[in-house]
Amino acid sequence: MSTTAERYHRFAREARERSPSYAAWARAIADDPDCLALIDTLPVADRQPVLVLTAARFPGMPRDAAIVPWLEAEWDAVSAIARTRATQTNDPRRTSALLAALQGIEGPIALLEVGASAGLGLLVDRYSHVFVDTDGCAHRVDPPDGPSPLELECRLGPAVPVPTTMPDIVWRLGLERRPVRLDDPEDERWLRTLIWPEERSRAAQLDRAIGVAREHPVRVLAGDAVDGLAGACAQAPAGATLVVASPAVLVYLGPADRARFAAAVGELADHWISLDGRPVLPDLAAAAAATLPGDDGDFLLSRDGAPLAVVSPHGDRIERWVDSSDGWG
Repeated sequence: MSTTAERYHRFAREARERSPSYAAWARAIADDPDCLALIDTLPVADRQPVLVLTAARFPGMPRDAAIVPWLEAEWDAVSAIARTRATQTNDPRRTSALLAALQGIEGPIALLEVGASAGLGLLVDRYSHVFVDTDGCAHRVDPPDGPSPLELECRLGPAVPVPTTMPDIVWRLGLERRPVRLDDPEDERWLRTLIWPEERSRAAQLDRAIGVAREHPVRVLAGDAVDGLAGACAQAPAGATLVVASPAVLVYLGPADRARFAAAVGELADHWISLDGRPVLPDLAAAAAATLPGDDGDFLLSRDGAPLAVVSPHGDRIERWVDSSDGWG
């Protein structure tokens, strides 16, 4: 297992282009033994850099602050936030990959999202999606009532089929261990603070997604991803095709719970769509080794345990699609 210092040094390298502020703060933490000792008082799952850095910003740490003295002075407040909050934001951009995986599934659809945060990922059919092919041609898929305030662009790799149909979603529910409520000002502020400091375009996307969610509220049920799954699935209406989506959430479960989840969702749902790092689901990784070979840094989009595509972690690129006679796996 990596040490906390190694974890923060690695994060600094990975964050360098995306957020110079986060990269600099992570390096400063990694090089300070006293600060690392404070972080190591947290449960292992709460020591992750994004959570600690967001917990530092949440009480009002300035962008130009020296992070080490700030953490040392405000550690009681920061540690309390890190222990009670989570980083699961469910980036709306991932709904473009979800839309691709929903192609070919007959409706009406009951959509259940596990790890739903504020439920923004459940509104796939309320956003406008623009798929850009390798020739630079843009293909729009809009909600039935017209273009959405939120337009999401997804770039497609060679031979990736272009999604053309919006799903007929008649029921939707989120399942989340710690739901983020948009009617709670502090929850909404936490959701906004999770956007990294330099990511202005993501902040604007979040603004628009929250606006769509206020117009089309979704219900998010508090519950465990594994133990709460059966109760959530039981609420789906009869006659609808039940689709369970788990976008980039299974990595937060231990291997035994991932296996339990996969077994349960196979029994409870008509379809299961996942978006996970290649190593997260060993059976999926083994299947993808034959149909979508790659490295451990890949994220795999899958349906019913079968790999569909290699995608970017946030779903804004579908890089490769599995060979299929009908285009949709």
